[in-house]
Amino acid sequence: FKQASQAYVVLSDPHVRAIFDQYGEDGVRHGGTGNIGRPGGVDIDAVDPYLEFRRFFGVDSPFQVLGNINGVQNNQHQFFSLSAAKDKNPPKAPAVQITLPITIEDVFHGNLRLAQWEVKHYTLRNEVTSTAVSSFEVSVPKGIREGDKVTLLSKGDTKEGCSKGDVVITFTLLPHSTYRRNGNNLEVIVPISLEDALCGASIVVPTIEGRALPVQIDEIVNSEFNRVIKGEGLPLYGDTANRGDLVVLCPTVFPRYLSAEQKIELRRIFNSEQHN
Repeated sequence: FKQASQAYVVLSDPHVRAIFDQYGEDGVRHGGTGNIGRPGGVDIDAVDPYLEFRRFFGVDSPFQVLGNINGVQNNQHQFFSLSAAKDKNPPKAPAVQITLPITIEDVFHGNLRLAQWEVKHYTLRNEVTSTAVSSFEVSVPKGIREGDKVTLLSKGDTKEGCSKGDVVITFTLLPHSTYRRNGNNLEVIVPISLEDALCGASIVVPTIEGRALPVQIDEIVNSEFNRVIKGEGLPLYGDTANRGDLVVLCPTVFPRYLSAEQKIELRRIFNSEQHN
């Protein structure tokens, strides 16, 4: 105990330690006097071990610390306390990865969705000792994109020697009966008949807000035809005052059957068109 205190006195003083490193114990033993001692040394034989212990640990002897290991009064170093054995910055347990399905309406309006996951406790050998179901109500921002992630801090798994892990939620978009998302645009399919495709028509297009927009088609509709309605798509993520477009696709519905007379008439029309 006394030798440990002497070593602490020498090594804790940078100047004295430099003397020790160069000249060894004899260089500091006589307080800087004698043939071997160097100026700036200390009389380590005169070191009071209990005084040094009190300076470092805040108690008079190590036996007081060992007798009350859970809390030494004025012990700034907490050298023998249980908390001293814990890593002050332990690594996080591995994050729990889950997906959260959302609808196009969620993306358009914003919403709250309940996310659920299983929380596990792991030993150092990665053995699972307990499991529990946890949940959290997650905010779905307007315009959120599929594949975007949100992290819930310290709501995941626990593991010995680690701080509580996070939960990483990835948004996935559910299929919609009317719309298909393409970036910030919405695509809607409005089938038209062959007659309308050739002669023109007025169609009604549903919007995500529930309105019905009349759209006039005057040109011949081919396989690549679409009509773009500006500003009727999804809000932009982070800029919800602006929106994408609504793209109207009009696949042609062909008749299942034509009579001989109808075929002859169609051929006559097409042939006359080619000659004009």
